[in-house]
Amino acid sequence: MAIKKICQSMIFMGSLVLAFACHAQAFPYPGQTLQIYTNLQSIMGHPEWVLIIRDANSQRVLPYLFDFHERNNFWVAFTTSRSYIVIESKIVWGPYAVINNFCHLENHIITGKSMRITLKGNLSPDPTGFDCFVQRYNDMPFPVVEP
Repeated sequence: MAIKKICQSMIFMGSLVLAFACHAQAFPYPGQTLQIYTNLQSIMGHPEWVLIIRDANSQRVLPYLFDFHERNNFWVAFTTSRSYIVIESKIVWGPYAVINNFCHLENHIITGKSMRITLKGNLSPDPTGFDCFVQRYNDMPFPVVEP
């Protein structure tokens, strides 16, 4: 019985990998990137960063969810064109503690610029305990390895 469940899980995971590969091939080379670096001294609770990006040309929506399990992280969010809008950027600690418009990324059409976002300090619902540095830079190719 346990072996059957393991095999079913492997088949399911294999189909997810295949679906991701097909989905990835449907996208053109990513337009811009948002590179996120965290160098935190402490993390209160188990926050999640919800980042939703909309392609300004095709209106395609790209949702990202980043879990803070470690103090030092490196994440990348890809866009599909040169122009994009961050329509949501929030950190959530359960249903009641939320920081909306996290790092002041929302509601700006950005064209031809990628971002490097660095988060330092003590991450908690108190926004005075951490600093968020946002650096915009001209389009640079981000290496993506194809399978």
